[in-house]
Amino acid sequence: MPFLKLSGLRAPGMAAAAAVALAACSGGGGSSNDSLPLIRASLSIKNVSQGGRCDGIRVRMTPKELIGPANKYANNRMMVAEVAMTGPTDEGGAPMCNGTGQTLPMAPGNWEFSAPLASGSAQCQRHIKADGDLMIQFIDGIDGCSGPPPEAAAPETGTEVPAAVEEPAAG
Repeated sequence: MPFLKLSGLRAPGMAAAAAVALAACSGGGGSSNDSLPLIRASLSIKNVSQGGRCDGIRVRMTPKELIGPANKYANNRMMVAEVAMTGPTDEGGAPMCNGTGQTLPMAPGNWEFSAPLASGSAQCQRHIKADGDLMIQFIDGIDGCSGPPPEAAAPETGTEVPAAVEEPAAG
């Protein structure tokens, strides 16, 4: 019966080793970027109905330039979000499908969004950051999506605003 005595002694040792391994993996207090916000963009789509149906639309998000640190759970690679569509509803004589959804957490930076709409593929680039405009709206027949493009969203550094010219008071 030496096998039973030996296995009985191994169980507490194995449990202790597993506990130490788990503590080492978790790092105790977490990593430094855990406190950074999880950034999710909101997706809104208005599409013309195809044959009276409103099928879900897959929005593709591709990072073009990552900027700054991100939460460790933020995605930094191409991903796809399925937006469920409802309808069709009569909007000004056109049968329209509508849908909303959210992206998975995204790393901050410039991202390209694209969606296949009835009139063709729509795409745009947006600067994604925690305190920025996170609404991505595709409307069939309108190029791009809502909000400013990355160039307008990320102003250049070092640019100066000219001082106001004072006019002499009429006297």
